[in-house]
Amino acid sequence: MKNNKNIEISALKIFSTVAASQTLTRAAERLGITQSAVSQTIKQLEIQTDTQLVVTRTRPIKLTPSGQVLNAYAQQVIGDTQRMIADVTLGSKGGLIRLNVGMVDSFCDVAGSQFMQRLKPFTSKIALRTGLVSPLTKALLNRDLDILITGDSVNEHPHLERHPLLRDPFVILVPENFSQQGSVDLQWLASNLPFIQYNRQSRLGALTDLIARRMRITLQSDYELDSTQTLLRFVQSGHGWSIVTGLCIVRYPKLLNNIRVMQLDNGNHARYLILLCRPDELGKLPVLSADICRSLYRDEIVPQLLTIAPWLGKQAFTMTKMPAI
Repeated sequence: MKNNKNIEISALKIFSTVAASQTLTRAAERLGITQSAVSQTIKQLEIQTDTQLVVTRTRPIKLTPSGQVLNAYAQQVIGDTQRMIADVTLGSKGGLIRLNVGMVDSFCDVAGSQFMQRLKPFTSKIALRTGLVSPLTKALLNRDLDILITGDSVNEHPHLERHPLLRDPFVILVPENFSQQGSVDLQWLASNLPFIQYNRQSRLGALTDLIARRMRITLQSDYELDSTQTLLRFVQSGHGWSIVTGLCIVRYPKLLNNIRVMQLDNGNHARYLILLCRPDELGKLPVLSADICRSLYRDEIVPQLLTIAPWLGKQAFTMTKMPAI
């Protein structure tokens, strides 16, 4: 690097990543470059500003007061640059941009195609990616996705823009021959029947474990699956019981034959879907996308849920603010 006072935007991006990481090694991994390159960039910035910016002897690393000032400016410059690129792209395509959207499988399977159809007139091209929450979140942070519809609000990244979408209630699935005239004793189920669980590496599997801890029940997880269809067939065949969400069961109504859908703890447990994006890059598209998601859930998905379990009408609804927890 040349020793001059003109700080490059790429150097500011590296510094901003260092500020958000606990070590130079972790910053290098997030950036996809070597630790040596990160160290050289920090050293060059300190030469250009004639002051120490980072204390690397501590774990986690810390910014000096000067480093905090530079980081604030870096965030502003990076944001302005991103908005500039977005505006230029909009202008070159007649106001339309290519949009890369990530969406959790359970919502995509029941609303993905309708979502794309409604949003397409506002984009030059729209690409949709589905899968597990963790890879999708990483793709958003790496700028491979522009919008992510997910069940994880990713609070460890407060800079992201958030649009709450809907409440997806958890329910109990019990084989017909084990249900007790429309009611069920959860402790008895947990003690006497195998529990059919989503893979613990998935968001739904982790939330199920959290619910069990909150309700102080021990699950006999003899089966751990990553497919809703397979899970429903296991319950349908009488192999055990399960806890899933409304979005999961609305996809496969025929697989609910010989299964009783019951309330879980009076509807007190739910997954909340939220739309995430980087701020100030997409204009009105995030708000428009969120409105489309809410409309599809309210007008098309919830009515299907009511045919399965009418009492879900009070538990499944759209939202614009996250509940206090």
